Amino acid sequence: MNEIFNGSRRRAETYLTGRVDRSAKYADLLDFPRYLTIETVNTCNARCAMCTIQDWDRPTVRMSDSLFEKIAGELADHRAVLKNVSLYKDCEPLIDKKLPKKIALLKKLGIPNVGISTNVSLLDEERGTAILEAGIDKVLLSIDSLKKDVYEKIRIRLDFDTVMENARNFIRLRNRINPNTSIRVRMIDMPENHGEWQAFHAYWQPQLAQNDICDMRVYHNWGGQLQGFKGDLWSASDIPCIVHWGNFVIFANGDVPLCDVDFNNRFPTGNLNNNSIRELWTSQIMHERRSAHLSGRRDENPMCKSCNVWDDRAAWDAAASTQ
Repeated sequence: MNEIFNGSRRRAETYLTGRVDRSAKYADLLDFPRYLTIETVNTCNARCAMCTIQDWDRPTVRMSDSLFEKIAGELADHRAVLKNVSLYKDCEPLIDKKLPKKIALLKKLGIPNVGISTNVSLLDEERGTAILEAGIDKVLLSIDSLKKDVYEKIRIRLDFDTVMENARNFIRLRNRINPNTSIRVRMIDMPENHGEWQAFHAYWQPQLAQNDICDMRVYHNWGGQLQGFKGDLWSASDIPCIVHWGNFVIFANGDVPLCDVDFNNRFPTGNLNNNSIRELWTSQIMHERRSAHLSGRRDENPMCKSCNVWDDRAAWDAAASTQ
């Protein structure tokens, strides 16, 4: 790439390495992704207000064992550069009955920071024990409210009391079975629960261990695809998105979309039944996407134009000091 982004290639490289992997050189980011999002099953038992599941038009499938083993083998070959491997996308990963075996395989191969995000409704003692004994490194509990009526308005189809009991029990299970597993309790700030963060944090933080986190994220518009979005929008078109240098998404059937928000694979990258992760990561289409973002042509893709999921304005501004 020979682009000079906004007059400073160095600024872009500093920003991207700082966000993706501070220990790496810029050229290293182009060789293999640091973050993997692997959807082992693409279905969910909830219909959450901040989710696009009502608009999914992909068939419901579970990733084949052969494909998962192929992916796991390639990850093992590059485990030294991996930062995080997430065994979920927009689904509920605990629906996958083989999830503990998948976790155990990755850990056996030396893959670091294997985790899931769950809506907690299915995280009973049996499933919690299974993933902890498999060696899972991180579990994100998405809960969103301490108020039953508010929670069930956001997390449609789920029962607040079941979720709260499962979450508290899982923390105790973790303490007993695998204290090294980190837990993150998360609230997505949106119109329905706005203003609850202080109470939410005050309730959960005392129950967590030193290596755990209770945090909040603001909901987003899925690159302009979330119907009825009521949050704030700001222009991110001048910032190269870190996903093209850091994160690689794999759907259950092996398809690789543009990024995390491309839930219907509108902008396909390829399929891992036909190619390797590295082949797709270093492909011409990825080169073209990076070139567009580096040369200020991010708005050419309608999904990128209205998306700021991964942008960090403060980090981008700070990178200007390197010019």
